[in-house]
Amino acid sequence: MASTIKRTIASLSVAGIMFLSIGTVFAGTFGDVVPEDWYFTAVEELAVDGVFDVNDQFRPHDLVNRAELVKIAVTAIDGMRYFDAPETPTFQDVSPDAWYYDYVEAAVSFGIIHGYADVHGNPTGFFGPDNNVTRAQAAKILVEAFAYPTRLEPPSPFTDVIRQNWFYEYVTTAYNHHILSGYGNGHYGPYDSVTRAQMAKMTHQGMRDAEIRFASK
Repeated sequence: MASTIKRTIASLSVAGIMFLSIGTVFAGTFGDVVPEDWYFTAVEELAVDGVFDVNDQFRPHDLVNRAELVKIAVTAIDGMRYFDAPETPTFQDVSPDAWYYDYVEAAVSFGIIHGYADVHGNPTGFFGPDNNVTRAQAAKILVEAFAYPTRLEPPSPFTDVIRQNWFYEYVTTAYNHHILSGYGNGHYGPYDSVTRAQMAKMTHQGMRDAEIRFASK
């Protein structure tokens, strides 16, 4: 059910994305993002799409926390359009008066997130909204948000992403769908924290690949 909802939302958002994003990229939206930056196009187009709020500064090198990533992912699939958050919170550390409450609950409803689990795999009831997002977690959330089918061929090209890792399927699938790339040394850095610039590039790639998938159907 969640997968169907995600695909429906994604297909609805694609039409809007294609309308908004085709054409000349606007320059100078943020004072700290210039055309020479490798993340310029991603940041600017996502600002046009409404994924990022427009302020004086984008802060590309700041780290992304879990609440911020959920907002980015849910907004990218236009997930709030038909969603009403429940009155009772799913997680003990996400209160109804938090700015990210609706986004977190939408992500739970769509199967994008499940919160933390203990060593036995049982839910702890916590989400950790202020914790920094790792690159492995970012890959999982984006793969779930865009409802990407698992694609493990070719296998992971990263020496630090092996089949025994819980994130192997997500990172490899994201790589094969052109959502992410690794470092120049052949590593992906799954435990590294994600910057806003990196998150912009990954989300932008995911949205554009989704356009191609749904436009071809």
